[in-house]
Amino acid sequence: MVIIGANGLGKELLTVLSWNGDTENLYFFDDLCADIPDLLYGRFPVLKSWAALKEHFLMNSPEFALGVGSAATRKLLAEKIVAVGGKLCSIISNDASIGEFITSMGDGVCILSHAIVTCDVQIGDGTLINKAVIISHDAKVGQYCAISPGAKILGRATIGDCTEIGANATILPGVTVGSNCIVGAGAVVTKNVADRTTVVGVPAHPIGFKVPICTMVPIFSRAALFKAQGDARYIFPTLSKASDPNDERSS
Repeated sequence: MVIIGANGLGKELLTVLSWNGDTENLYFFDDLCADIPDLLYGRFPVLKSWAALKEHFLMNSPEFALGVGSAATRKLLAEKIVAVGGKLCSIISNDASIGEFITSMGDGVCILSHAIVTCDVQIGDGTLINKAVIISHDAKVGQYCAISPGAKILGRATIGDCTEIGANATILPGVTVGSNCIVGAGAVVTKNVADRTTVVGVPAHPIGFKVPICTMVPIFSRAALFKAQGDARYIFPTLSKASDPNDERSS
């Protein structure tokens, strides 16, 4: 397997795989950070170009997992890597509690330690469920979301695609948060949130709106994506910094 990204969340996924006893034939891919060594921690090879990644998929397993925290980045990288021969796969911590009666879980879902997912829950492709997250009965979480540590998505709540939920935020029962939204850390969401809205506070209130990055420009490299994110925050200065791929909240 290749973990996409050798910093932040990539290291968290390495920890999960280590605790699961599953680090054999593990690689990383990072074409952005020049200071990443060729062998991470002296053990794990790092692929540093798209050509090397494509060749790896031809010669070895095509499996990869997303080790980046930003929702928009997760979606765009997954699509590009599948196009060069990769197969999106899940990483689920043995220390997470997953209910026996879960309805569905898509490809490429990452669930970190001490997360709790109960029954009749739907989780879309490529979504990140970070440490100590709670997702209660009949909740629905869309594709390529990023749910930060300690967040709570309570019964019958719905989260749209490519939405980011900040650390220790709470989505109350039956509330719908739309697609491409940002919920700030510690927010308590008591009412429905429209698509492309940033909300913060207790109770949560909107502070800005955004154009989804995946619809703004064609993305051909991670560097271009990060620049697009920076440009979006400049155009829409009220946006939360939660969408920053280098933000600790994304780890």
